[in-house]
Amino acid sequence: PNAVGKHKVTIYAKCDDQKTDLFISTIDLNLNIDEIPKNPISYAQTWKLFFDLHLKIISPVNVSCIRLEKGEAFTQILIESPDDVELLGRLVDGTKNEIEGGHQVYYDADKRYWICYFAPNDDGLFEAIIMAKQKSDQGLYTSAVAFKIDAKDIPKPAVSYPETWKLFHDLHLQVVSPINTHTIQLDNGDTFAQILIQTPDDVELLGILRDNEKNEVDGGHQVYYDHKEHYWQCVFAPNDDGIFKADIMAKRKSDQGLYTSAVAFKIIAKNIPKPPLSYPKTWQLFHDLDLKIDEPYNRSTVIWSDQALYAEIRITTPEDIELLCKIAYNNIEEEHQTLTQFDHEKNQWQLLFAPQQTGQHLLTIFARHQSDLDKKFNIVAQFNLNVTNLDNPIKFPLTYDKFIANRCRIYESLNGILKKNAIIPFHCVIPGAIEVKVQVDGKWIDTQNYTDSIFQTQVQIGSNDVTIYGKYDHGNKYDALIKYSVQ
Repeated sequence: PNAVGKHKVTIYAKCDDQKTDLFISTIDLNLNIDEIPKNPISYAQTWKLFFDLHLKIISPVNVSCIRLEKGEAFTQILIESPDDVELLGRLVDGTKNEIEGGHQVYYDADKRYWICYFAPNDDGLFEAIIMAKQKSDQGLYTSAVAFKIDAKDIPKPAVSYPETWKLFHDLHLQVVSPINTHTIQLDNGDTFAQILIQTPDDVELLGILRDNEKNEVDGGHQVYYDHKEHYWQCVFAPNDDGIFKADIMAKRKSDQGLYTSAVAFKIIAKNIPKPPLSYPKTWQLFHDLDLKIDEPYNRSTVIWSDQALYAEIRITTPEDIELLCKIAYNNIEEEHQTLTQFDHEKNQWQLLFAPQQTGQHLLTIFARHQSDLDKKFNIVAQFNLNVTNLDNPIKFPLTYDKFIANRCRIYESLNGILKKNAIIPFHCVIPGAIEVKVQVDGKWIDTQNYTDSIFQTQVQIGSNDVTIYGKYDHGNKYDALIKYSVQ
């Protein structure tokens, strides 16, 4: 009883084998209360499942209604359960509408109980419902226990929780930013949302952005570990106005399985600039090596001009990094269609791609440290390229390892197939060489046109290959740098 005076207790019953859900009164008791404690106890609403699964309320006890006032933004309910039971939460307002982002329920393995947070979005009466089921049960969660929440003076904006899965808490992930919200608003020219996640060292993350129709947004995310800040940078770029879901997945590095959902935020996008920001696909090594994409800027797709002979990507790297690139059409890598060279004027790597067909191509970039003993290039980024028109396709000359290692560059001729008996100008940057020579039809020709890293000359082409060599020590060894074919 919650007050002094006369009270009536009625007990209802029905037989287990009855098909009806109707209980009928069986016992009436009259209570005459002369004195009541200052804080009378009350009971949370419970269902049969609560006792069948041996659940226990740790906090709050002897209370059916939780009051939030004086700036309190949320309440916490602690539930103890057997190991084979799992819980789920739901917060509804006085009209039974569910509050989006109004709850977060998870099992604390250290404390060995469930922590259930509920955050009303306004003043008024709410109901915090905790549902349960056995882990082995393939069915739905059903109601086990519920508390009333009387909310007054709820702070604005109200606290809300992103959607989290069991994995989020099992892997001890923590949202650094944004906190206390499940929604990120983009407006007034904002192009992307940033989510920062802290994880243990043995955890890695992956992201995906979906629109309201659950379609993946191509180039809509970039997720990587920031070694300087010691957390994961997760950026999501909607491609239009509307509602999007930023899903962050996780797994342990030692786990050979797939990534699974850990936490998700809702993004409400308004006035997204056109064309929208998009990200190329990048691997963690891209960020570990501190690479920077200069062109194309903020795009996952390389732009193709109708009159172009080739497409271009420019990347800035630390001094000890070498790059390599490849192009694929219909998942088949094509030869002599890429050229990796270094622009010393802009201090950038220039990656050129010369497709031979119209249609969709995949451009892949690889990187390595010059000091790597195995000299293996590893994948760091991928771009898309849609070739809409192609009048005079070219193929690039073949370049050798020394060409990349010495950061050489070809100004002309970029066409790797030379005409027989033609006079062809050559203009290249070849740093660090003692001497540069050209071999035509297997014979050395006399060229004295190498000064201050610049090699510039004209050569009468024969009927076979033309190769440019560089000499880098005082012996008799010449290293092949560039090779042209002749037809």
